[in-house]
Amino acid sequence: MALAFTTTLLPDHKGNTRPKAVGDEYVVDALIDVTSHVAAGATINASDLGLSSIHCVTICGTEGANAHVPSILTSATGTYTSTSSFKLMFTALDGTNATVANDADPACAVRVRAWGLI
Repeated sequence: MALAFTTTLLPDHKGNTRPKAVGDEYVVDALIDVTSHVAAGATINASDLGLSSIHCVTICGTEGANAHVPSILTSATGTYTSTSSFKLMFTALDGTNATVANDADPACAVRVRAWGLI
């Protein structure tokens, strides 16, 4: 099963959708519309967000797929998939608490805020 998603950069209060400097880093808000789940998680690249590297990602909200909870995968040491990507995982709330796979009710959108470099 192939992973399918679209990423939309969200405008700030001035209508800008490009990453902007915050201290020594850049920050960008995005809506990731996942239309096809895979068990290994949706790999989101820094370049999808207009960044070259990612230092921090937070989930700011979710839409749809009430039976699933999104999370951002980290290692035991707190690192993401790489310095240039992270994975969105979806956990089923059906009593199994298993990772969602194989397009089980795939339609959901996740709003994220990412910090990194351009």
